[in-house]
Amino acid sequence: MSNEVVKVKDIMTKKTVALNAEDSLEKATQLFEKYNYDGFPVVNEDNRLLGIVTAYDMVSQSYATHLPSLINILESIYSNKADNKELKEQFERVRNIKIRDMMNEDPLVVGPDVRVEDLAKEFIQHHRVNPIPVIDPDKKLLGVVSRFDIIRFFDEQYFNKMLAESGHGGVLQRLGRI
Repeated sequence: MSNEVVKVKDIMTKKTVALNAEDSLEKATQLFEKYNYDGFPVVNEDNRLLGIVTAYDMVSQSYATHLPSLINILESIYSNKADNKELKEQFERVRNIKIRDMMNEDPLVVGPDVRVEDLAKEFIQHHRVNPIPVIDPDKKLLGVVSRFDIIRFFDEQYFNKMLAESGHGGVLQRLGRI
């Protein structure tokens, strides 16, 4: 029975887009815009997980040191107190922010053999977490898993296809679907 359980490795996204700790805030912003993901793992040159940057991190007070700068810039503009030199200095500070300055260095992670139902419980308990990096025992990044990966199970065709492709045909037979 336990070998018929759908696991994280069956549903995770294996081809991940990752950031480096020395990448700029600008690069992260471009990736968020290009891919429309909720977050990106941060890895070193050996593909070991160093942390994660999420959209939530980028706008929360705890991680995004750029947000107070942005507020200052906007207040200066709206109050007509902004001069060009001051605005350039503010934007230069924002440009100098590195991913290491805002990443969560202790993200929630899962292994590839975690059951999908246990993964779903993690998402329920951790409302702001998305995606979750999938790592091996050496912290090498294997992929990411998102809320969307779980939501797709609500689509019957996807559910049946995933069970069949991941070698869980016995479940489908018992359900009378093959």
